Amino acid sequence: MEWNEILSLLIKNQWYLFYLAGIMVVAGYAKHYNWFFPVYQYVVNRVKSKRAVVALVSALTGVLPIPGRVSVSAGVLDTISTKGKGREKLGMIDYLSTHHYYLWSPIEKTIILPMAAFGLSYWALMSYMWPLLVGCFTVVLFYLFVVLKEDDISIEPAELKPDRQDGIPDPTKLVDWQLIILLAVIIVFGNFAQEYTLEIQQFATDSGLTIIQMSVISFIGSFFLGSSSRFSALTVIATSIFGIEYLAWFFALDYAGYILSPVHKCCFIGWRYFKTPIFMYYKALVIMCAVVVLSSLTTFLY
Repeated sequence: MEWNEILSLLIKNQWYLFYLAGIMVVAGYAKHYNWFFPVYQYVVNRVKSKRAVVALVSALTGVLPIPGRVSVSAGVLDTISTKGKGREKLGMIDYLSTHHYYLWSPIEKTIILPMAAFGLSYWALMSYMWPLLVGCFTVVLFYLFVVLKEDDISIEPAELKPDRQDGIPDPTKLVDWQLIILLAVIIVFGNFAQEYTLEIQQFATDSGLTIIQMSVISFIGSFFLGSSSRFSALTVIATSIFGIEYLAWFFALDYAGYILSPVHKCCFIGWRYFKTPIFMYYKALVIMCAVVVLSSLTTFLY
């Protein structure tokens, strides 16, 4: 590999770090000056539920058609004054509520790619995907309204604690630099891992694999690549080999690999924002992935 290729992989997608730092600054000012508190208070007074505020924020920010939705969602949820175990749960809720998008959005590449590859209309694709959606939303709603308790949430105006004597927070102190460095390393690792996608595709095409072997390779490939576009590419390759009836199965496996991937930066964002234990994350994510994969089996019944 040439030095210019190595340099390209080192800087590829690092724009995300500037994007994330900007969100941290804006969210820090919003929390400092209680910009969103009147909205939270209005919702609580109207529906008599603090969990409704978390659900509303998660729902709105989780469907934004932008990269890094979890960064925006985490920044907004961080303005909710919640401490202790309740705050830890927000990280988990943030992750779950921003990753159903890949299963249904008509402007997301994970949906567009199989539509284009197999000549399917959006609704034809959804006829394969709806069991996965039902499973995913069931888990999200369970964590929102069963695991997250009303007592876990304390929606109160943040106490003004200026970082400088003039009362204006120092923007450099609003950026979590440890998270920025950690994500920079993860992005580089992911860039190098993705260089082997073509080799995986070629191997899968030429080797005459069984459905079990292809399923294992597809999941492991998505797990190590940690990319939504790459997992959808693996889904298309595997489905092209074994037939359209396996679309939901391979999509569910590849989605699970992507969600659980150590290269996937969303866990680390929530961990730094909300101090959510990694074990708490993966307990929820394994449950969601298991439900989604099991839900895909129902597509073989019709």
